[in-house]
Amino acid sequence: MSSVTGNKRRTNVTLSADLLEQAKAFGINLSATFDKALGEAVKEKQRKLFLEENQQAMDSCNAFTEKAGLFSQGRGVL
Repeated sequence: MSSVTGNKRRTNVTLSADLLEQAKAFGINLSATFDKALGEAVKEKQRKLFLEENQQAMDSCNAFTEKAGLFSQGRGVL
């Protein structure tokens, strides 16, 4: 069952019963914890995808810099 509340959506997840009981005993907010962990996982996947998609361009830029040097090199300019 799904329903949208503001920017959030209800969903069902399956968790280890023992882990769920421990989290409840410690008063851990499951929604906030899962939301944060999922956000971090998505951000990491996006970072890896960006690196994969742009690796050739970064390699090309690095090769050019190795060959030609930096534009500010030897000029005292940062």
